Amino acid sequence: MKINMKALIAEDPNWFVEQIKKVRAFSVLSDKELVYVVSQMRSFYFKAGTTIVNQGEAANLFFIVHKGMVEVSMKKFFFREKQVAILESGDFFGESALVSNSKRNATVIAKTDTSCFVLLKPSFKFMLQENPLFRQNMKAVYARRKLQLKNA
Repeated sequence: MKINMKALIAEDPNWFVEQIKKVRAFSVLSDKELVYVVSQMRSFYFKAGTTIVNQGEAANLFFIVHKGMVEVSMKKFFFREKQVAILESGDFFGESALVSNSKRNATVIAKTDTSCFVLLKPSFKFMLQENPLFRQNMKAVYARRKLQLKNA
């Protein structure tokens, strides 16, 4: 289910920008950049048990968990699934494939009914180009998560 973000943002844009600022990755963005990012976001709702992204698929979305909980897992040797992380409100995923221009390196499934704010790849890439601190943050997150997946 898609939520009308424009209506949501129009209701109280300052509140919405303040909420996105709480997401650590976006804390380095200026208010003007945050307003841009927020204007580009869409919101989607996933029922518990829904696969949001599959390991190995092409990536074109960045996700911020708004409400709910998701499980991140990856296939290891002989297709054995290994849980890597549980993400909750304010956590994000999908940046690794976008930063590295690669395919998804993990599967993400909604553990509970979950809503996520979603940013399309062009908007995410635009922010990487426009803000060096954001780019540096995303590269650091990518490196940390790559190591986490390797050690899983």
